[in-house]
Amino acid sequence: MRTLRLTVALFFCLFISIASAEDMAYLLNTTPTERAESQTRFMKTKLNLSQDDAAKVQAINQKYAEKIEPVLKGPSIGFFKMRDIKAILEEKEGILSSVLTPEQFDAYVNAKDELRQAMQQDLNPR
Repeated sequence: MRTLRLTVALFFCLFISIASAEDMAYLLNTTPTERAESQTRFMKTKLNLSQDDAAKVQAINQKYAEKIEPVLKGPSIGFFKMRDIKAILEEKEGILSSVLTPEQFDAYVNAKDELRQAMQQDLNPR
């Protein structure tokens, strides 16, 4: 019974890492600047950012897109890559929470899937 549970758990871990890698594939052919600009455009519209806040958010998005670049395009496999990217994004959220109002930050957190879809449309080659 224990072996069956372990096998099922391993299968789901592999499936999740493969699905996540496929979700990120469109990012491999983009630059950190392209990703940061796409995120900022979405956030500026979705969160109704002022020019000053948009400039701060742009700088944060650029910094963390550059931090993610070596992980994204590095040799590690899906699960480890996703773990490392998640840690960087959690750090980024901590910084964003100090720049955005609580309402804007909540809207950002709630719109993550929408942001991912918007970036996919924005960054995929036509």
